[in-house]
Amino acid sequence: MSIENTTLKGGWVITQGDTSIEKHPDALAAFEKASAGYVGVKFTPVALLATQIVSGKNYAILCKATPATLDPTTTLKIVIVYEDLNGNATITGVRDVLGTDYPVFAANCACSANEVPVLGGWNITIGDTSIDKHPDALAALEKATAGMLGAKYEPIALLGTQIVAGKNYCILCRITPVTLDPKPTMKLVYVYEDTQGNAVITDIKEIIGTPVPGGFIANDGATDLDSNPEVKNAFEKAIKDVFGVDYEPIAYLGYQIVAGKNYLILCESKIVVPDPIPSLTLVTVYEDLDGNCKIINTEPVVL
Repeated sequence: MSIENTTLKGGWVITQGDTSIEKHPDALAAFEKASAGYVGVKFTPVALLATQIVSGKNYAILCKATPATLDPTTTLKIVIVYEDLNGNATITGVRDVLGTDYPVFAANCACSANEVPVLGGWNITIGDTSIDKHPDALAALEKATAGMLGAKYEPIALLGTQIVAGKNYCILCRITPVTLDPKPTMKLVYVYEDTQGNAVITDIKEIIGTPVPGGFIANDGATDLDSNPEVKNAFEKAIKDVFGVDYEPIAYLGYQIVAGKNYLILCESKIVVPDPIPSLTLVTVYEDLDGNCKIINTEPVVL
């Protein structure tokens, strides 16, 4: 492998030589434009990790992230900045580096029917996950995103909550950058609301990012399966031959054109046992050109 041009999957090229952000003024300038007006978290750029040529350019920048709280704890994040061909820049993703991830399901747990604790203290939302059914989570997200520029946050579903000194919410959102040719993305947005009612975004995890050739394209319409009959039909045909696990669709997230079509659907899943513990799963349904459907991948969602 040549050290002059180290390319990762997805077209990302690792920065060679000195990664210090001040050695890369184009990346620093894009970061400063993208983070202007970003409230709730202060990002201090440290290093340019990689770049990706798209219709414009993506930068992966290692940052120190300090939430705007009374007792802030600084963490490390990888901030993805997109700069279009006109020089407009926006933050399209924030990825955790050293934070702790917890699986959505627990091996042994005494759970009630209405409150399902999981490792890390997260409680999966039971019943209707629609954001309008959870006004406290919606209000926290609206406070956390007030004044944020560069992207529109459209909440879809409350996936889980976590009681801390205050409350954490994990909210599935469609995020659309404010650009001339906006392309929506699907992400998990983590909102912390303290005991005084102040709220900030503490993390964003990508499910479907900015479209790339051959990749998934985020659904830009209604996310329920009833509003997407072709997806509902494919899902129902695919699960009829599945045994041992029940999948309840939460949201249709996006599609991928292959020799046929792949659909990505977020589901609540339960193993068929007495008193099952629900978990969250990304289910990929493949429909071939003849209309035959099957599940080709399942991936647990980590809150």
